[in-house]
Amino acid sequence: MKNGITMVNQSKLENRIIPYKMLNQAVSTTYELVEKILPEDGMPALRLGLKYINTIMTDFIKKAGEGLPIIGYHFAFPADYLYGFDCVPVCIEAVSYFISALLPDGSEPYYDLITNWGHPFHTCTSQKGTMGMTLDDLFKFDAIITPTAPCDNTYASYPFFRYHKNIPLITPDLPFLKEEKSYIYYGEQLRLSLEELGKVIGQEINYNKMKKHIELENESNKTQLEIFELKKAIPCPVENMFNAISAAATTFMSGREEKLEFYRDMLQIAKLRYNNKAHHGTEEKIRSIWPYMIIFFDLSLGEWLDRELGMSILFDIFNYNFSDPINTKSDLDTLFYGMAKKGMELPMIKQSTEFFYPFIDDCVRLAKEFSADCFIFTSHLGCKQFGSVPQILREALRDEVGIPMLIIDVDVGDKRMTSEKIFKDKITMFAQTLL
Repeated sequence: MKNGITMVNQSKLENRIIPYKMLNQAVSTTYELVEKILPEDGMPALRLGLKYINTIMTDFIKKAGEGLPIIGYHFAFPADYLYGFDCVPVCIEAVSYFISALLPDGSEPYYDLITNWGHPFHTCTSQKGTMGMTLDDLFKFDAIITPTAPCDNTYASYPFFRYHKNIPLITPDLPFLKEEKSYIYYGEQLRLSLEELGKVIGQEINYNKMKKHIELENESNKTQLEIFELKKAIPCPVENMFNAISAAATTFMSGREEKLEFYRDMLQIAKLRYNNKAHHGTEEKIRSIWPYMIIFFDLSLGEWLDRELGMSILFDIFNYNFSDPINTKSDLDTLFYGMAKKGMELPMIKQSTEFFYPFIDDCVRLAKEFSADCFIFTSHLGCKQFGSVPQILREALRDEVGIPMLIIDVDVGDKRMTSEKIFKDKITMFAQTLL
């Protein structure tokens, strides 16, 4: 017995987050294989990412076993904002896609479970996976928090947790206008929502503790931006695998020391390659930008592109959004203003809550700054708010930069819509037109 918790009770408490236990085992096993099979300098982004994610997963499971409340959150609500509480944060969207990446059948059984229950098949799999797991009682949340944006999937899917599973659902209202009054309004929404969450779980928020984690996130973002700038070099000194692992870091490791260490380690590796004008794979032949998402059901795609096609993925949507550091040294109004502004500029949140003009302008500018040869747009089944954008972007890139864009219809978390083979065949044929 430890702190009044028997081994039996500890196991029962841990089983409130069974998918995290599944992930922890998968991450641990994959890391062990990477260490045994790959050369010492092989795929460092994967090796380092798995090491740090494994550390965090182990910590979350331990804290769940101690009885801390399980808080689900939308990726639009950064986990560092939750660390003012003693809790176990679970990113709804990240769980679905990380399991999709690491387990043989991915999250497909849970997509099917929630679809058969009656949820529309065409909604976003990032949420459907965790919904299916919760329907099967693999997750037992004490509360869930999500902004009211960025997409219709969020509006339509999250009420399942409240109305079918009776889980308290807290929904700060995220405005669409990017104006001063919007940041002030959303800052107040964040404050009220965190206070409401505290009442639900019986805790008062510790602002000093929250500020510490926000400061760690500020430093992580600064380091990530340094890596981003190095990607302008030819050849790109950062391997494709970094994009997938960095997306996981953005959601699973927000506000954690492990995230900062991951980016610091990768920055040193990138600097060494930059100084030696070295590329991770074979010769860099094509520099691509993926303005939306990479796929998550095939973790090996990035490495395959590096080595088989010589195609670099300079970045995807989770790896090119940067916000100003949050001021933690002033009063709470200033703190929440900074939190609100960052929250409204997060990857995918920014693009999905404004008109398409800034997105097109950003893509054209980045194509020039990073000497891109092409764009590849994954038109994700669930992201209907972006349905009309790819053709407009394709025309803008052709007219203003003179480069082509491949559009692939796909569900980034479910290989049954567009298989790995079809996906790779499309990119291979596209690459042949560029060489």
